[in-house]
Amino acid sequence: GRVFLRDLRRPNDGHPPQCMSEPAGSMNPPADRLLEKRDSARMNYVRAEGLDKFNEELASYVQPGWEDDYIDYSKLKQILKDAGGEKEDGLRSGVDKEQLDAEFFPELECQLDKVNEAFIHKCDYFEGLVHKYEPHGPQSTVALTGEGGSSAPPRITHDDYWTSFKDLGKMTTYVWINRQGFFKIMKKYDKVCGLLSTGRELGPDFERRLDHEVFTGPRLETLIELYKNKKPQTSSIGSTLEMKLIGGTANPELANELSARLGVPLMPVKIGCFNDGEVAIQLMENVRNSEVYIIQPTCSPVNDNLMQLLLLISACRRASASRVIAVVPYYGYARQDRKERSRVPISAADVARLMESMGVDRVCCVDLHCGQIQGFFGPRTPVDNLWASTIALQYFKSRVDADKVVVVSPDAGGVARAKLFKDGLEAVGMSPTLAVIIKQRVKAGEVGQTDLVGSVQGCDVIIVDDMIDTAGTLCAAANELKQFGAKRVFAFATHGLFNNPAAERIERSSLEEVVTSNSIPLRDEVAKATTKIRQLSVGKLLAEAIVSIHTGKSVSQLFDVKNITLQ
Repeated sequence: GRVFLRDLRRPNDGHPPQCMSEPAGSMNPPADRLLEKRDSARMNYVRAEGLDKFNEELASYVQPGWEDDYIDYSKLKQILKDAGGEKEDGLRSGVDKEQLDAEFFPELECQLDKVNEAFIHKCDYFEGLVHKYEPHGPQSTVALTGEGGSSAPPRITHDDYWTSFKDLGKMTTYVWINRQGFFKIMKKYDKVCGLLSTGRELGPDFERRLDHEVFTGPRLETLIELYKNKKPQTSSIGSTLEMKLIGGTANPELANELSARLGVPLMPVKIGCFNDGEVAIQLMENVRNSEVYIIQPTCSPVNDNLMQLLLLISACRRASASRVIAVVPYYGYARQDRKERSRVPISAADVARLMESMGVDRVCCVDLHCGQIQGFFGPRTPVDNLWASTIALQYFKSRVDADKVVVVSPDAGGVARAKLFKDGLEAVGMSPTLAVIIKQRVKAGEVGQTDLVGSVQGCDVIIVDDMIDTAGTLCAAANELKQFGAKRVFAFATHGLFNNPAAERIERSSLEEVVTSNSIPLRDEVAKATTKIRQLSVGKLLAEAIVSIHTGKSVSQLFDVKNITLQ
């Protein structure tokens, strides 16, 4: 590996700076680094997904006029592709690493230079605009370039301010998508060089280096605060409510992804605990007459995260927010949706009543355990129950035999969900069939006997469920399916709880791979215990839902598994 010296000053000719290199060893981790000492950055890195689809996603986020300011992912990818070597099972052997490094790393540094320079240039532009804006000054339209020889400083109008403030939100997306590009191309480099899961990957060290690059630094946050401090009391956007995003502590990675995809920065919020464990909440920004979206799955620790959600809703209501929408990718207590025996609560309904009593206006969830939970909310609180199947269709299309694939429901109650997933696979050109496992539980979390309705002989199998808890049901089903003649067994579940001993069971089972969404963050101890778990992001699905809710558009298209544009 190499570290390259860069001059971040913008050259007068407008061309990117020339890259000067000097040998250094900081990018190369010690050869004897052990796998068990990998930190959380490495674990997140090894389980990342979607490398080959990134070009398409990058193109969808390029802003008009900024086309030349993004990472040239295709060029870097082509260098890796041209590195030579024989390709086998997605990996290349016989790669001339020294020659690859000599070509790849200088280009990588030039791409970093380009992104950093573009970031500085854009920040200078926005900073210049906001300094020329006076909220209470005269509102005549004056050319921003100071044309005509006028000695008076140029001013911008309220309309100009709101337009530039909206464009500033695109910078959040710009930073996020470029960071994703550098992260993914380094993972592809490690894959080509056969370094993945060896403890000698360069990607995690490079990712930590990105934290200190200019475009990921604090300047954008400072600039956003500067704009907020100059924001006028009334906007020119008519009756449209200003969108505010609040991220709880349950899944900060997903909250940051939604912020980047929407181009709306997360609102500063103080969330802590008193010495006795009580949750303390304080909103650090005005939300009066705003539409607030609170992103908080109620995953483990369930009670703490649920209390955070309730108090955040209450705080927004008491601060005179116009609307409060709870984005709850994982709805805790959803399994307690009916009275199975005497003298037990219907906890799913009780949680709904708690959220309503705090003043929530709308709830957006992903794959509720049972659809009837929507009915636990009153008619004044609509619930959007999004289906996560759309995020996995194209992924499985590239992983299984399109003509010999069976979608299996792990129980009779999940047949509708499995049928929906089967329809989605048909929409992407596959020919799946359907099968059902009939299981008998000895007690909660423990399965007795399983029977199969359907045939899986010689086929790839995808078990589809809404959640994985201790993985007892899933692993028993996978082992049974192998005995029934299944070729390979995969699993897709929206919510991966992976409570003990789930990771160990999955690692010892016949499962080829377990795919989940990132509605619940994957704990490091789970990722260390098994390499069979892969996460796909629901960020784009939720971002589309938030935009539809905010603009008053129909959300129904998001319920269609054939709408594969969400992947």
